[in-house]
Amino acid sequence: MADEQRPTYDELAALVVEQAKIIEQLQSEVVEMGRLRARVAELERIVGQNSGNSGKPPSRDSAAERQRQAEERKKKAQAAGGGKRRRRGKQTGSRGTTLEMSDTPDEIVDHRPQQCSGCGSGLEPSADRGYRRRQVVEVPPVKPVVIEHRAHTYLCGCGTETTAAFPDQARAPVSYGPRARAIVSYLLSRQHIPNRRVVEAMRDLFGLDISSGAVDSIFADAGRRLSGFIAALVGLLASLPVLHVDETSDRLETKNCWMHVISTPLYTLIHASLTRGEAAIEEMGVLLGYRGVLVHDRLAMYWKLKRAKHQACGAHLLRDLADVAVVASQTAWAAGLAALLVEINNACHGARDRGEESLPAGLRRKFSKRYDDLVAAGLAANPEPTGRKRDYHERRSFNLATAFATHKDSILRFMNDLATPLTNNEAERALRPSKLHRKVSGCFRSKAGAERSAHLRSYLDTTRKNGMSAMEALTRLFTGDPWMPPQPT
Repeated sequence: MADEQRPTYDELAALVVEQAKIIEQLQSEVVEMGRLRARVAELERIVGQNSGNSGKPPSRDSAAERQRQAEERKKKAQAAGGGKRRRRGKQTGSRGTTLEMSDTPDEIVDHRPQQCSGCGSGLEPSADRGYRRRQVVEVPPVKPVVIEHRAHTYLCGCGTETTAAFPDQARAPVSYGPRARAIVSYLLSRQHIPNRRVVEAMRDLFGLDISSGAVDSIFADAGRRLSGFIAALVGLLASLPVLHVDETSDRLETKNCWMHVISTPLYTLIHASLTRGEAAIEEMGVLLGYRGVLVHDRLAMYWKLKRAKHQACGAHLLRDLADVAVVASQTAWAAGLAALLVEINNACHGARDRGEESLPAGLRRKFSKRYDDLVAAGLAANPEPTGRKRDYHERRSFNLATAFATHKDSILRFMNDLATPLTNNEAERALRPSKLHRKVSGCFRSKAGAERSAHLRSYLDTTRKNGMSAMEALTRLFTGDPWMPPQPT
């Protein structure tokens, strides 16, 4: 009876085949579940990106994220202030600004009471017992002034007639003066106002009717006058020991163009190019053969400049570490490296404040050892997966750990050379107006227009860094005496 209930060979074989199919189906489901989990993690990471851990601008942060960041800043401020909340307004100890009374007012208006506020009797001028002062700062109505230049002709006894030359500003029967041209260029290049709105602003603010064609002609003339300044700036930048470099996209009609910047605390060169790559570097004429330190965001193009020394931007590194630290398995090494970079930077600031030329050698060795240990932990936390390629998260974490291992000298150069800063904020600030221009004025209509705008922004940013107002710099440009950078020594 027991033998009759035992399954036959064929039944067992069929059962094995059926179970094999089930196992294969379950294996495929497990693989698919792994893919889905990876996809969910990727989407969670994308949703969790903000201006603090990615390249997203602060304007794209959600209201909740902005609130969270504001609370974090409040906690940090309270911790720095011993738990006290800082009042709104200027920071304690910073120099304030306020309107101050002038000792030489341009106009005085006396207000005298006509009758007593008590009994109502009339008051005599001899009863004056002094006054209190209040001043109003006002801008008078602006009216264009027409200046006529007359070039006289004299007849010499030899029979020759000699006519005086007109000044450079009187280039046509009727033309706009240097200051009017400077205002137009200022509105276009500094305030990023579109052409037609510049026409409107000139009419509303100054009572000057000017055509959009004249506005464009003035802007083109400003670009031509800057050729000598740009050439001198290129020669100077090539001789400086530390340069900040960066690039950002812009629009040329329906195509992309790129604004490349080379910047220092005193000088700015912005170049418009149709490419983001090496051709733009050749066009700028500064970086090929450069032997100083380049501070940049680790774009592959900059690493190809083999003669230069490199400093990887710490702000980008901290942002990438914050992004990677979201994954639990990566938190320890990523957060540790971020804290270490901040600690080293604070030590460098302290050394500069004390007038020291470098950090103590022993301190640098300790920092270097901690760096190596954290990088080793990062590589150990990102092993090669078995039987598959790394997914998106694994690639980001592994690539970042590898970058810290490969570019240690370039990441810690700021620690070994106090003349080199940790971040590339200098270049970031110089390029920020590009985004503002695009929001306000839209795209460029021609490559010449993009180049003209880049050169004018180079001029205005450089003169501002050297203590000259934009209007003074532009007026000097149109009088034939542009501000020029010093010759390299």
